[in-house]
Amino acid sequence: MKNFKISNKIVWRSINLESSEKSFYPSFYKELSKKEIFFKENFNYEFVDADIEKLEEIFSPLYEQEIMNRKEYTLDKERILSELKNKINGSRYYKFLFIYHKKELVYTLLFSLKNSGLYFGYRAFKRNVEKTFLRKATVSYWAEKLVFEFGKQQGATFFSRGKDSHPFLGKKRLGLPLYKLKTGMKPRIPFQDTLFETTFLSETDIFKKNYPFLFFSEEDTDGFYSVCNLYYPEGSVEDFFLNEFNKVADWSGLKFNLVKY
Repeated sequence: MKNFKISNKIVWRSINLESSEKSFYPSFYKELSKKEIFFKENFNYEFVDADIEKLEEIFSPLYEQEIMNRKEYTLDKERILSELKNKINGSRYYKFLFIYHKKELVYTLLFSLKNSGLYFGYRAFKRNVEKTFLRKATVSYWAEKLVFEFGKQQGATFFSRGKDSHPFLGKKRLGLPLYKLKTGMKPRIPFQDTLFETTFLSETDIFKKNYPFLFFSEEDTDGFYSVCNLYYPEGSVEDFFLNEFNKVADWSGLKFNLVKY
């Protein structure tokens, strides 16, 4: 039986900024390219410096509606908004991306540019708009390209999507790492200034959980993980999803260790 050292946080970073075509997963970029004209004809966007007024009047209403008002949202809303105000107030690093459809805000992203990097922050999008245009366009995907190109123009040498809880537990959590890999991100161990904990698990421990359990292991000398492990009970994850994940992991340079039990 194998034994694994697993941290409870991972960091997502992208250092391949040559072009969006080479940074994004091929099918991801292909879909964006097909729909580029549709996006430009039906949506408007702007990158603006972040300030308290834009936070309160433009960003917060959509973020509260689409994120904070969900039943599963358990964080302290007032504390989060207060922290955002403190970060933005007087800072020259923070930016907003706003995307509009017929003058209605449908997507927003708060991010920062500092220390030669672009750091993704909080984002929200109108779910009903995503569903309406699902076959024609995915606004969130288009935003990925817009931010990538903006970051390059501003001189960013790497992108960061911050931290995620790790491992990814249950079927519903498997889509998040797959999406981030498609956008060119790679998982790595937390940096020294990040608070995190490490646990040791055996395969026996994982089998006892009896639900899909995805985690990364075997970091290289730069701290990036080289193996993506997915343990799952038979029948708990569809074959087409496993095949897709396997292809994306291989494209990302990760070994995909798939264990069915």
